[in-house]
Amino acid sequence: MKAFSALLLVTAVGCLAVSAAVAGQRTAFTSAASVKQCGKVTGAKWVFPKTGGKVTGNKYGVTANGVSCAKARKYAVKLSRAKLAGKIPGHSYPLKGGPKGFTCYANPDANGKVLAGSCQIGSLKVVSHHVFSWGGRP
Repeated sequence: MKAFSALLLVTAVGCLAVSAAVAGQRTAFTSAASVKQCGKVTGAKWVFPKTGGKVTGNKYGVTANGVSCAKARKYAVKLSRAKLAGKIPGHSYPLKGGPKGFTCYANPDANGKVLAGSCQIGSLKVVSHHVFSWGGRP
């Protein structure tokens, strides 16, 4: 249960940090009412860091704001297969292959593959109202 709680916390914090605060700016988050829960998708296998391989899966929860769930789900599956430039848990790394005009970043799993990610229109130095994110779900 601890590992599952940690996974949810890392996923939520990672996705919010990537989408809203990478530049270190103080921002007002979009109201929860405008964020759509887009369900789960099946993507690449992930392994939660520092669990000795005991917390793994291939399901990702997807959320979107100002982006259709269909588009968010499509790219979550596609980008779940990407290899990241680094492997340090808790760090965000640039992610190529997102929709045109979107900037994407992701957090690595234990093997340097995508555990959670986020894409938004424009630079990560500003809060976008067109963003989607995904994160591993056991």
